[in-house]
Amino acid sequence: MNIDILAFGAHPDDVECAASGVLISEILKGRTAVIVDLSRGEMGTFGNSDDRKREAKDAAALMGVLSRRNLDLGDGRIENTFENKLKVVNLIREFRPKIILANAVRDRHPDHKNAAELVRDAAFLSGLKKLSDGVAQESQMEPWRPSALYHYIQDYYIIPDIVIDISAVFQNKMDTIRLYRSQFLDASDHSSSGIVALLGQIEATNKIFGRAINVPYAEGFTIERYLGARSIFNIL
Repeated sequence: MNIDILAFGAHPDDVECAASGVLISEILKGRTAVIVDLSRGEMGTFGNSDDRKREAKDAAALMGVLSRRNLDLGDGRIENTFENKLKVVNLIREFRPKIILANAVRDRHPDHKNAAELVRDAAFLSGLKKLSDGVAQESQMEPWRPSALYHYIQDYYIIPDIVIDISAVFQNKMDTIRLYRSQFLDASDHSSSGIVALLGQIEATNKIFGRAINVPYAEGFTIERYLGARSIFNIL
C-alpha cells in the first residue's frame, strides 16, 4: 500500500488536536491518510481506554482516514527503544507514506517528545536495506523512507517552520476534537478551567499561525531538514 500521509500520535486525540485540519483538508482533495496511536491513553485523568478507543474510531470515520492502528506502547511509558522503533518501522514499510506527521519535539507531556524522537528515528531506519532483524518478514516489506517528516505543534508554543492554511475545514477540525467527549465535554463538568481552556488554546494557536500568512486559521509544523520549493512563488 502507498498512502499520502501517515500520522502518529502518542495518545488518541493528539493528531486531532494538532494536525486534523491538514488531514481533513488533504483527504477532501482525494489524498489518503492513516493514523497510528502509540498508546491507548489509559493514564488520562478523564475517561478510560474503552472510551478513547470508541472516540478515536468515531473521529477517524469523521475525518475519512483509511485506517487507524494502535501500537499500545503504554501511556506514560512511551520510550525510544530499538524494539519500539521496529514496531514503527513495520508500519512505515506497510503503508509507504509520502509524508509522516509526528508529535511535537518538546512539550508538556513527556510522551510527546519521546514519541517524536521514536518516529523520527524509525523513519530513518525504515529506509535501511539491511535492517531486517525483528522486522516482519511474512509481508516481505521493502525498505521505505518518506519524503518528509513534519512535527506538529501541541501544548507548548513552538515557532513553526511551516504553517498550512486550514481555514476551510477549521470547524470540521473542532467537530472532530469534540467527539472525544470524555476529554473535552464530559470532563468539563469536573475541570472546566483546564479542558475548556484547551479548546480555546487550540483555536487561538491556529489563529496566530493563520495570521502569519493572512488566513483565518492555520496549523504549524517543524521540520529537521531544509524545506524545498520548486519556485519561490509557491510560498505564501
